[in-house]
Amino acid sequence: GLQPEIRRDVIVQNPTSISQALSLAKLFAEKYTKSTPPTTKPYYNPSPQTNSLNPKTHYNPSPNSLTRPTNAILPTPANRPPQTQTPNPRARLIRSITTAEIQLRRDKGQCFYCDEKFTPSHRCPNKHYLLLQVDDSDTPEHETDPPDIDPLVEELEAEHHLSFNALKGVYSAGTIRFQGQIQGVQVQVLLDSGSSDNFLQPRIAQCLKLPIQEAPQFQVLVGNGSTLTASGLIPDLPVTIQGNTLHLPVYLLPITGADLVLGAPWLKTLGPHIADYDALSIKFYLNNKFITLRGDQFMDPGQAQFHHIRRLNNTHSIDLSYTLQFNSIATPSSAVALETLPAELAALLHQYWQVFEEPTSLPPPRAQDHYIPLIDGSNPVKVKPYRYPHSQKAEIEKMVADMLKQGIIQPSTSPFSSPVLLVKKKDGSWRFCTDYRALNAITVKDSFPIPTVDELLDELFGASYFSKLDLRSGYHQILVNPEDRHKTAFRTHQGLYEWLVMPFGLSNAPASFQSLMNSVFRDQLRKFVLV
Repeated sequence: GLQPEIRRDVIVQNPTSISQALSLAKLFAEKYTKSTPPTTKPYYNPSPQTNSLNPKTHYNPSPNSLTRPTNAILPTPANRPPQTQTPNPRARLIRSITTAEIQLRRDKGQCFYCDEKFTPSHRCPNKHYLLLQVDDSDTPEHETDPPDIDPLVEELEAEHHLSFNALKGVYSAGTIRFQGQIQGVQVQVLLDSGSSDNFLQPRIAQCLKLPIQEAPQFQVLVGNGSTLTASGLIPDLPVTIQGNTLHLPVYLLPITGADLVLGAPWLKTLGPHIADYDALSIKFYLNNKFITLRGDQFMDPGQAQFHHIRRLNNTHSIDLSYTLQFNSIATPSSAVALETLPAELAALLHQYWQVFEEPTSLPPPRAQDHYIPLIDGSNPVKVKPYRYPHSQKAEIEKMVADMLKQGIIQPSTSPFSSPVLLVKKKDGSWRFCTDYRALNAITVKDSFPIPTVDELLDELFGASYFSKLDLRSGYHQILVNPEDRHKTAFRTHQGLYEWLVMPFGLSNAPASFQSLMNSVFRDQLRKFVLV
């Protein structure tokens, strides 16, 4: 134990806890160490029948290890009375050491059996064999209440957490999504190894009237830094996944990414298992049979009806929602008064008014009219029309009416049918496009050469000034061969129509346009005109 002088000084201070007594003992030990140099060795009687070991560290001492003596951590003062020459034989064999002394020596970094500094290669100067007996009988005379534990420490020790993947239901490494059933009701099950517990959406428990057992509420740390409150426990919830029934305890937690989250505790109950997150499968042995669960592949989000969204909102199944409003971009009017333009530009526009006038009739027939040769044995293609918002229906009706007025399309009775869609231009207007992918798949491709961008840039080498001209609806300057017009048929919500001029989207359209441009600019091509 402590030396009598140190023990007396500590008792006089009347410490209320072991930690306080330990601190006082350290202070008085340093006091005596500085005031009185040690004159005697620590009290123990060696016996040649026990081995010196450190209770905290096991090691094999090296025979060549060198130690350097240091002062004893608990020296005996000079005025200590002499010890009895004939000590008790039992005291010769057993050295009593208290927990406080062990802690003191550990803090000082000294050996438990001698007063030297302890190192991994330490050897006591006199190799003695001792029997170490820890005496826990030194308790304070007055029992005190245990010290208060910081609530934050308790919270950290019993921390529950939920990964961000489980909170939002996102696909990522370490997660697998399944379709399951609880009492015949379809639920979304998410296997997430990063969650500390199994969690169930309270809405599911309320709708199915599941037996909920009262349990202490606790905070669950979520991956985004916030906390959710879990309340209620279902100790045995039967869940059916791909024909296999699982029984597991779940806590009720208002998650939004899935209806049920299987966390690390469920994986622990499986024992050895194989989880392949690339193939989205997990294999384990349960109820004397080998079970393989295959997860659902990632699915792109689809369009939803308004009543679906309203039902999800009423059942609190939507975490965040945003309202987007599309406003049309104001485009400058094409009709510009000549009075507002500079005099030189107004004179030029007036002189070449035929060039800038919008066409009101079909282009003349040419040798470069567009043909659509099909692969032998091909059947007419008929593709179901797309669904588009109500706001685009009015725009489609307007554009179809304008094209009928211009005479570039006409009603059709063709067995061919392709869907249409609107594409936003840079200036905010819409481009009427027809999806001819099915027709292009059975079309014989034209091999007319089309220059690449690199070739055109090489032709511009050395040029200092040049102008860029963009044809307005250049493809509409080419007629479709009358025998192939029925192949260009497209469908809208108003009916079936076919093109009289070459539309956008046909596989051989660039070749037909390039052929016409080469024919028109044959003498100027590659000299001062590039197409």
